[in-house]
Amino acid sequence: MIDDERLPAYILVASLLLLIPATLTGYLAYSQSVGNGILAGGALAIINFIWQRRTLTRILGQQSSSAGNAVIRYLFRLSLTGLVLYFVLTSERVSVFALLAGLSIIVTVIALFALYAAFYKGD
Repeated sequence: MIDDERLPAYILVASLLLLIPATLTGYLAYSQSVGNGILAGGALAIINFIWQRRTLTRILGQQSSSAGNAVIRYLFRLSLTGLVLYFVLTSERVSVFALLAGLSIIVTVIALFALYAAFYKGD
């Protein structure tokens, strides 16, 4: 079974390992805009995951942290992500569907780990 404390690190490594062949497949099998979309979406999803993890670790580690501070950080991260997505989409160098596929990298890895945990029989 996967150690719960190391699960975010496993998710991060597995996401990178999934992003690399997905991006290469996009470039080689389809077009540059597909490869760019997968790479941009996957990179944004991974950066967002790391940022969210650090914020939650910091908030949960400090018992005296206010809820307002957490909401402000969340809204800032969400706004910055939306701004980056806006610039990526308006650049017209990415495929929208490939961008969505790249943004789904983290979700795919989490679903695969959940399936593994559900069907793991143990030693």
